Amino acid sequence: MHVLMIECNPNGMAGIANALELGHDVTLVSVDPDFYLAISPLTAGAYAHPNCTVVKSEAAFDIEALVALAEALHAEHPVHGVTTYSEYHTVHTAAVAQALGLPGMSVDGARNARHKHRTRLALDGNGVPQPRFRHVADPAEVEAAVREIGFPCVAKPSDGTASLHVLHLKDERDLREYLADLEGVADYGRGVVRIPDIVIEQFVPGELISVESCVLGPGEIVNLGLTDRPLSGFPHFIEMGATYFTGHDLQEELFALTTKALEGLGVDFGFIHTEFLLGPDGPVLCEVNGRLIGGIVPSLMQITSGVDAYLEVIRQALGERPELPFPGETTAGGHWFGAPLDGVVEDIAFDAVETQPGFHSALAYKKPGTRVSRLSKSNFDWIGHVIFTGADRAEVNKRCEAALDHIDLRMKLAVAR
Repeated sequence: MHVLMIECNPNGMAGIANALELGHDVTLVSVDPDFYLAISPLTAGAYAHPNCTVVKSEAAFDIEALVALAEALHAEHPVHGVTTYSEYHTVHTAAVAQALGLPGMSVDGARNARHKHRTRLALDGNGVPQPRFRHVADPAEVEAAVREIGFPCVAKPSDGTASLHVLHLKDERDLREYLADLEGVADYGRGVVRIPDIVIEQFVPGELISVESCVLGPGEIVNLGLTDRPLSGFPHFIEMGATYFTGHDLQEELFALTTKALEGLGVDFGFIHTEFLLGPDGPVLCEVNGRLIGGIVPSLMQITSGVDAYLEVIRQALGERPELPFPGETTAGGHWFGAPLDGVVEDIAFDAVETQPGFHSALAYKKPGTRVSRLSKSNFDWIGHVIFTGADRAEVNKRCEAALDHIDLRMKLAVAR
């Protein structure tokens, strides 16, 4: 079978590698294939595989041009499934699948999940609790929207991801600085152009938790489990850990709200990641992501369930019924870490971490000699992670947090000028 992957993400290279091992042909279309070489240790082997084709194309983020490219690839070597692990490319993937007549999410459903203002507007008044919000299509209207919602509030680009440019605004100074910073952001890198739409939302205090689901087809939504998402302090919202588990007191309510939200958005296919804030008055929808959850969580899913979610995404795209990674008896979780200051990585060692109870694995993302930024603005500031297992969520989180004190991070600090 021939799988067309529209971009990827660094951890998603595992899915490509596994598909190649199973004998599938994989074509990766990317604006910058070298990006994955620099990030994932699996990339070089995948690219060298005789069944892997890498197409470097500036068309990866232009839907019309991408569809034309996909149709040309399909004519040359018939494609049996099209998918992505990239949040930025869910709409593009849906459009290509539709054009080729292959399994995939409806384009409208993908757009409703991908663009946060469309999510808010589509679900407004349908029974899914949301924060008060205002959608603005012109940055000049942001200030008025903030005045209407009031401080404190949250500002977020409608098409962002990884908490990039999402900010807690507490006063006029924060607002001025945010608008000045955002004015200079025309894209997110690698050919991904930013749309002007911004959402201003009421700030809802509370724990961030997500529901992981798989939509097998229209009207067939299966909610799998929950992922906790501890955050760093304000003003940014950086996810610092994740535990994949089952058994939360609000689980049934969260599952029911997820089902209602996905139905309301027209999300009708694929693995889906839906985030909620557990506010003072109950769960409030944060956002919906029309793809498999990112980061280390698919690995956590595999540890506890024995099911490789990356591979199941590909199997579903090929028209097969995926095996579903429900949480098992063992709970798995991990924590990310970053640099305390700007500088250059000299070494990251986990020798003392590996001796801790429940240790599963650890990974440094940055090689010695790599310049890194202080962990301060988004998930892109991570420089590594640790993963532990335990009997339950509380034990896993305790083990992960304790392990952070045993990481040996050596850096050469940047000199202020």
